[in-house]
Amino acid sequence: MQTIIVGGGLIGLSTAHALLERGEEVLVFERLDGVGQDTSFANGGMLTPSLPEPWNGPGVFSHLASSIFNPQASMKLRLQQIPSLLTWGVRFLRNSSENRFLAATLDNHRLARYSLEKTLEISTRLNFQYDFSGQGTLCIFQDAAHMDDRRRVSHHLRDCGLQLQELDVEQVVAREPVLESVRDQIIGGLWFPDDSRGDAHLFCRELASAVSAAGGEIRTGMSVSQLTCDNGQITGIVANGESFVADRIVVAAGSYSPNLLGTIGQSVSVKPAKGYSITIDGSSLGELPKSAIADDSSHAVITSFGERLRICGTAEFAGFDKRLRPERINNLFDVFESVLPEMAVRVERDHVDAWAGLRPMSDDGRPFIGAGSVKGLFINTGHGALGWTMAMGSANVLADLICGTMPDTDHSPFDPLR
Repeated sequence: MQTIIVGGGLIGLSTAHALLERGEEVLVFERLDGVGQDTSFANGGMLTPSLPEPWNGPGVFSHLASSIFNPQASMKLRLQQIPSLLTWGVRFLRNSSENRFLAATLDNHRLARYSLEKTLEISTRLNFQYDFSGQGTLCIFQDAAHMDDRRRVSHHLRDCGLQLQELDVEQVVAREPVLESVRDQIIGGLWFPDDSRGDAHLFCRELASAVSAAGGEIRTGMSVSQLTCDNGQITGIVANGESFVADRIVVAAGSYSPNLLGTIGQSVSVKPAKGYSITIDGSSLGELPKSAIADDSSHAVITSFGERLRICGTAEFAGFDKRLRPERINNLFDVFESVLPEMAVRVERDHVDAWAGLRPMSDDGRPFIGAGSVKGLFINTGHGALGWTMAMGSANVLADLICGTMPDTDHSPFDPLR
């Protein structure tokens, strides 16, 4: 029984491999010329069950409202996008209550823990090379209010097995000596030892090779414009003007999923949220951070992959506009200069690789994983900033559901028809 998967990023390729391992036939369509070239290309690279909370937490309305005229805002709403966000935005804000926020955080954490296990298992078994590091995540804080907020969310997850250590300034610097020059600006930190990191794009390439080796087929440069169905049953797709027949379709097209699903009347509440990163050649910068560093005040992260240093952050509701706005790139340099000033002063701003990608953001902060309303239709999208963290777990959940097996983790919170 052939399954066509629309999307050749982390989510689509992970789903393809999970289905192949269960004996299914798989054909992957990717609109770009290579795998992992879009949202999976230059993200923060963090595998973080410790940071599973949605972006629409309590107080998000005032944050977004004030961001409209503030170019420095970590989460920014573009004024011209407000009409397109009205229906989705009302749901987004409704789900920002304390109880709904904490419930989504807990659901995401459980899936993220399961997903990390699956990521490490396949990486070890197939000897994937993607600059992996298991050195955890260090959250640093400049004021007590931010630290209290993070502590509150983290303690909420302890009953599910989250490991954390609270550090004073001396302990923060002992764990990350690169922070010595900013010790006077830090009041403490939280250390999450179970987190990992790795280059998501390199992982996609390794996964694509594994898919091909297992008998799957990947076709790049194939833009899927239409799903087709007959009498409530999926029949195939139209890609590059050509029809392809399939028994099942998995839509894993990130932020582009809603438009494609809409061609057969299936709705999914996902909007694009643009994130930025800069990647720097760190070979001449001395010792790079051992762990991923999350700067809570700026909602940005600093990670390293081999000899590369990456600063990633910001969320911008700007529709499908992926232009690199200079003020947003400058925000990331500001983070670099405030957290690692001795390194930043040695880097010329013109000599970095800047990138922007669209994170598929659901209105309640949870991804959509499972069957659609049409027989043979399955959905795997809406992971927001947690796509890398949740990819392998989401894939295994969906593959189990497709094959009629009960998943190893609770999938009900992620039902696309919820």
